[in-house]
Amino acid sequence: MPGWAEDDLLKGLEADVEEISDYLAKKQSDFDEVMQLSREVIRNAGQLITMMHNGDIKRAAEKLEANKKMVERLKTIDGQFKYNTMQAYQEYAEASIFYELKTKQRVPSMETVGVEKEAYLMGLMDVEGELKREILEMLRIGKIKEAEWYFDTMKMIYDSTRSLRFAEAVLSGFRKKQDTARIQIENAGSEILMFKSRKQK
Repeated sequence: MPGWAEDDLLKGLEADVEEISDYLAKKQSDFDEVMQLSREVIRNAGQLITMMHNGDIKRAAEKLEANKKMVERLKTIDGQFKYNTMQAYQEYAEASIFYELKTKQRVPSMETVGVEKEAYLMGLMDVEGELKREILEMLRIGKIKEAEWYFDTMKMIYDSTRSLRFAEAVLSGFRKKQDTARIQIENAGSEILMFKSRKQK
């Protein structure tokens, strides 16, 4: 407007833009670290599960401890990027639950795993596939009692979550994982019955 100096007009705008730039630079830095940590957590979780299937408990324990530290760091910087970190927390939960089942024969609590509710539930459903793999391996080497223990554990986990029926917007992806778990249990049960039938002949 007439009588306004250009410097006065831009002074406030430049200050705001500089403040916004600093904020976004910090946000970009956090995002880059979040994505890097998420990839490492997912990769480590996969390696841990493979180690557990192979009986390499010592290395799996070391991998779990390293992953736990990364998850703790991730939780401090992921506030604006929850969508991007969900898979990492799910994979970590699955690996942690599987480790406890294999080493201590128990399902760890959500507090013990240290992830949010949705990630814990998804991890529970995903671990069903790992338990089925253990059943098939136990049957392959003729350990029927161990196979039945894993099968009972699969059923217990599934039954404990059977009543959870929520809209996809509330608990995205859970119902599909639940259905997959049910099919895995049915298949595992059939494998055990076929094994027993062969043994009786």
